[in-house]
Amino acid sequence: MNPKSVSSLVHLEGAKTSLRQATPDDIPSILALEREVPALVHWSEKAYQEVFQPGAPDRILSVIEEEDDGALRAFLIARFSGSECELENLVVAAAHRRRGFASQLLQSLIAAANERNVERILLEVRESNMAARALYEKLGFQISGRRKAYYSRPQEDALMFVLNCTPSSAPKR
Repeated sequence: MNPKSVSSLVHLEGAKTSLRQATPDDIPSILALEREVPALVHWSEKAYQEVFQPGAPDRILSVIEEEDDGALRAFLIARFSGSECELENLVVAAAHRRRGFASQLLQSLIAAANERNVERILLEVRESNMAARALYEKLGFQISGRRKAYYSRPQEDALMFVLNCTPSSAPKR
């Protein structure tokens, strides 16, 4: 994982939150957020611990944290490999959705990909996840294919999305 820290304050609905790189101490909170979404592809605690090990694949694991109580509200994990980046998971706590957290995490990922001269960001999403699909499309991702019966519990196709990265795909500030 890139040790470069991302930190920014966001003021949404009166709350102060920060976007930062996760630490091993965040793993229990990340697992708790994951459990809120039964249809998600879940990682084991060991898989998250391995992200922080020397020699692990190059990943970004970013979290959004409430400044007041330190509670995690959202996280994103993505893996970099050569000229590509794969968004592996993006979760926002159910009670804190529709507040811009997912968009902020994705814009941060796009900026990191541009800094690394990544050519494209790839992801899969459940075909029925209309909110996620709308967000990805709003940020410039395009459907690039379909994976039949990719997800289980319940079984469902995945739509594959791609964002071709260029300097103009960096988040507008």
